Amino acid sequence: MLAQLICKDRNHKEMDELYQVLGALCEREGIQIEDRGDRVEILVCPQGKIVVSEDDRTMILTANTRHAGAGFHAFVIELYDAIQQEVPGEYEVVDDLEYVNDGDFHRLHHIYEHELDYVKNMILTDPEFRDRNYLYDETYFLPRSEEGKILTSTGEMDKNEFIKSEVHDLMDHFYVWNDWDRDARFYRNAALTLLAKEGRGLYARMNDETEKVSNEILDYLEIAHEKDPDLPLPVKQYAELAELMDRDNKLKDAPEMEKEAVQYRTREVYHLFEDARVVAPGTAERSYDPVTSSINLMAPYTEEGQWSWLIQASKKPDILPEYKKVMEEEPLEEEGKTVWIDTFTEDGIPTIDAVIEQDDQFLYIHAVAAEEKTIPYLRSCILQSGFFRQ
Repeated sequence: MLAQLICKDRNHKEMDELYQVLGALCEREGIQIEDRGDRVEILVCPQGKIVVSEDDRTMILTANTRHAGAGFHAFVIELYDAIQQEVPGEYEVVDDLEYVNDGDFHRLHHIYEHELDYVKNMILTDPEFRDRNYLYDETYFLPRSEEGKILTSTGEMDKNEFIKSEVHDLMDHFYVWNDWDRDARFYRNAALTLLAKEGRGLYARMNDETEKVSNEILDYLEIAHEKDPDLPLPVKQYAELAELMDRDNKLKDAPEMEKEAVQYRTREVYHLFEDARVVAPGTAERSYDPVTSSINLMAPYTEEGQWSWLIQASKKPDILPEYKKVMEEEPLEEEGKTVWIDTFTEDGIPTIDAVIEQDDQFLYIHAVAAEEKTIPYLRSCILQSGFFRQ
């Protein structure tokens, strides 16, 4: 589900004109456009963005519309048309759903229904599919499923309800933008998707990014309520978040949704690292160390300077200074994995070093804690970490 606009043979001045028109169109549509250095990203909605890149004298706008929905795909093609109307030149439009040819939104919507029908069948029949990212356009984590629950992009569903639901009734659980207009349901879907994917509960103000996302969630819900005062919304989560962000509660008269909204990151999740997955709370701050080729997961905090634990994981043993000592420990067998784990105190800091072998691959983990009482929890996270099933 690809929508691409190729702007051919442009000199520097013509490239600048294209960027100016893009900026004006984004302002008109009320969407964000951000310069990332090597590319420009147009952030249309959660799950839906357009990436702008350059290749010599060619500008390429690319959107993967699989996760955002039919409304996003149609919007992208309409935006591409507006660019061509505003700026003369040679263009090529790539649209594998062929909406650019007929403009038939009803047909386009059916394509997404058929795609979701396939996804539903795979979720129910293929354990390996459930172990992959079918939820989000891009993410560094995967939520962990619970018995009797089905994970969707807006939160979990009861498995029996999921089985009985018609595909049409599941659309809002998997796609943000299902209608032509950005109506109240669109804004509710956007908020629920961000809550599930990026909501961090009590740690909403942990850093600039979590604050930005939290305010976006509140904005989406307030717009949804303004467009349709009778639409049920996650009023409880909104009120909690509004209080944390020091914002007035504008949903006091809004009806509450029957099902409580889910924030996956407030639980333990799989933090993805190449083909490995490290279990830790989804609220953890993530960073990458290119020197040791490792990810670092730091415990969340409500005040800057706080810390309670840190997990470092790598596919290289360099992060374990006492690697040989770890391998002298009696190995544990854990669900198809062999784990060597050593717990000790170094310079007064409780520490765990571990090596995980699974399918002839090795994952090395170094974890430290502020207090000894945290060590059993970190040990549990390590024992659940490993690689994707082959």
